[in-house]
Amino acid sequence: MLNKIALLQKYAWLAPSRDALNLVIGDDLDAALSAALYLHAHPNAKLIGVYAKYTTVYYSAAHTWDDVLNAVWLDLDIYHPQCKSLGHHIVRVQPRQVLPGFDNSLNLNDLFGKSLQRKFDEKYPLGTIHFLMWLYGREIPARADADLLLWLADSAYINAQARAYRKRWRDGKAEWEARAGFKWNVKSWLHGAIQIPSLQRTFELVDTRAFEERMRAFQLEMAAHGFPQGDGQVASSLLKLFGYQCQLSDDVRADLLRLLEFAATRTGWTFAPAQVAALQDLRRKTGERAREKLEHIAPNDFVEFLEARRVFSYVFTHFDTINYTAALA
Repeated sequence: MLNKIALLQKYAWLAPSRDALNLVIGDDLDAALSAALYLHAHPNAKLIGVYAKYTTVYYSAAHTWDDVLNAVWLDLDIYHPQCKSLGHHIVRVQPRQVLPGFDNSLNLNDLFGKSLQRKFDEKYPLGTIHFLMWLYGREIPARADADLLLWLADSAYINAQARAYRKRWRDGKAEWEARAGFKWNVKSWLHGAIQIPSLQRTFELVDTRAFEERMRAFQLEMAAHGFPQGDGQVASSLLKLFGYQCQLSDDVRADLLRLLEFAATRTGWTFAPAQVAALQDLRRKTGERAREKLEHIAPNDFVEFLEARRVFSYVFTHFDTINYTAALA
């Protein structure tokens, strides 16, 4: 199990406080839920930006780019030594690989040495919000459908099922292909590193028809609120439901504020209007999106590759490919 006290000492920017911190977040439901809880636990923190589609940072015109770089980046893995980011993508090709751009950041897979080459199937299967719930000692709020909302973050409920489906297209027709789920891995994390009793209890329900029927009704409600579902690759085991990412449209400010308000209202993790007031006027900085086959990068040259390309963030889309955004810092 993770040592909560040691983590809060090492990453003091995560510890609940009244410090005047700046916050930048990702652009989906998990990020919005994480921001609501973080702002609730840090009443003097201010949300000053959002990193949208891993290409563009929209940030407060009242703040400098240096303010943005020195902020807390939530539900994001940012490769920059000034940034303090909290994320859960696999970021290393080899375990314990030294990556200077993450010196001030916390990555949940890194805590257990998981990488492309080691224990990839055991990578973190939940959302950033679930880690923050554990870190701050929070349970699923006693509010209508709060369990659905929290299991929806990063499609965690699909990961927690024994079986899932992937949609394939053949000869212009959609077909469902059954695949093994990651129930065993979710259970391992929930009963090992991140022990939250209410998540442990509801974990036993997510693979039932009753839960999926409730989730289907909840997703229809979210659609009625105007939140976009986004594309899904993996569907649930019984009703073939997808996740619900709620990624922002071009009207970033309005969408973000609406999603944050929805997250806060449904959980009770409220925050003051002043904590999001900096979003009133936004400017933006856009990077260059590119990809590279890992076969073209020697493992020992990975850091040099990141530095030479001025990589700001990246994700391994497959075992053999890195997608990255450059020239932002």
